[in-house]
Amino acid sequence: MRHAAEPMPAGIRDYVVSKSLPRRPNDANLRTGPEFRESLRDGRHVVVDGRDVSDVTAEPTLARGIDQLARYFDAQHDPATRDLLTAIEPGTGERISTAWLVPRSIEDLWRYDAMIKCSTALSFGVFGRPPDYGPVKAISFVAWNHLVRKEEPEALDKILHFLRVGQRNNLTSADIIIDVQTDRKQPVAQRAARLRVVEERKDGVLVSGAKAGNSVLAQGNIGTISMPPPQPGMPEECMIWAAVPANAPGMTLLLREGVTNGRESAEDHPIDAHGEEADGLLIFDRVFIPWDYVFSYKNRATAEIYNILGQFAFWKIATRLSYRAEIFAGAAQLIVDALGTDHIPAVRALVSEVIHYAATLRGMMTAAIEQAKPTESGVMLPDHVFVTAGRLHSIEAYPRIMQILRELSGQGLIGRVPQATWDRPDFGPLLDAYLPGHKLDGRNKNRLFNLVWDMTCSPSAMRLALFENINATPAPALREELYRVYDRGPAMAAIRARAGIG
Repeated sequence: MRHAAEPMPAGIRDYVVSKSLPRRPNDANLRTGPEFRESLRDGRHVVVDGRDVSDVTAEPTLARGIDQLARYFDAQHDPATRDLLTAIEPGTGERISTAWLVPRSIEDLWRYDAMIKCSTALSFGVFGRPPDYGPVKAISFVAWNHLVRKEEPEALDKILHFLRVGQRNNLTSADIIIDVQTDRKQPVAQRAARLRVVEERKDGVLVSGAKAGNSVLAQGNIGTISMPPPQPGMPEECMIWAAVPANAPGMTLLLREGVTNGRESAEDHPIDAHGEEADGLLIFDRVFIPWDYVFSYKNRATAEIYNILGQFAFWKIATRLSYRAEIFAGAAQLIVDALGTDHIPAVRALVSEVIHYAATLRGMMTAAIEQAKPTESGVMLPDHVFVTAGRLHSIEAYPRIMQILRELSGQGLIGRVPQATWDRPDFGPLLDAYLPGHKLDGRNKNRLFNLVWDMTCSPSAMRLALFENINATPAPALREELYRVYDRGPAMAAIRARAGIG
């Protein structure tokens, strides 16, 4: 393996950034929306409904989601949101995306919180992998370098170089983590899809196999490969953490069926009309990764601290869910206001349940920041106990919150009238007369229920509910983690003392 302190090989930067960005005198590290779109026209191999897609920005099933992401980059230049989405990098004095800032203080964590709140508002929280999510693996490696450096002292230099590339090019990154679903009784070493290094070379490694999920990779720039906790019998060549560009030769992304069709009107589908986050099966066929972007390899110790290295990502996930919860609370109130049902005690109780969900989750995320402590490597980390409890609360109550919003809506969801019908001169006035809301005309009431439909009932809402459950980690695993990390010692000692137990 080449030592990271040696000169960087020519062209290594282009490995990750296939298209150099134009540099402006101001905000040189920040892309615009058009620049982001252009960065995706890089020859990546994406298959949609059996078709090879030559330009993801022109593919209807992907383009609207890309437009959604592009608005984030434009917002980095908007005076109203610039200071929420960007920050000054202390080491260089340059303005960068806050997403690529290594947090060294509680104030930095609050900068992250404000950024996540802003990005959640921009997309309504329906992208689990927004542009502000991707750098989490790199930042986690910096945070826990003291656990990695014993076996791989060169890892930190590689990660810091990768962070610099991400900062300078405002990259959007996807997670490449999930092993494909297969026969669990088959020994790990015999599973054909298991991602593994098939050849080690002087300049890097060749990787083959497959990974599932890969959300937003088709609409982003890079992917960060990491592995779940090792299973018994896992070969060491499967233990790899690395970064790959979305257009790496030999890499193919087979996308799932779309859950939005590209023909939705903004009135009928105010969320779905803006597209979706694409997921897919990622196939590696002897994909080359230079040593500079292989952050950890054949290191069982690194593999076994997956949950530790994931702590920063877990916090970002739970924070986004907390701001989605505030949207749910607002939707619940708007529904009962529109129907004039807010005076009914049973209805108010349901709205209060949604408020309780939002307030509890937000409180946990606030406590996570206020109780944050630096790791041994000097990176400020939100309190893991509050984050874990928040993740568990968010997914356990999520199905119930969706059902409450449906119940509050009553027939409003199944009685929605399409825009084209409302626009007819023979029916529009009749619908206005027959379907008024409380202090809201019939058409605007219909628009509200269109949004609630997209939030709770549409195919994309169902996909998102499944994604959130897996993304935040299923509840049984979170309960086990909470059992492991919550400190009961002081309370147990107090009980023993009061009870006179020796």
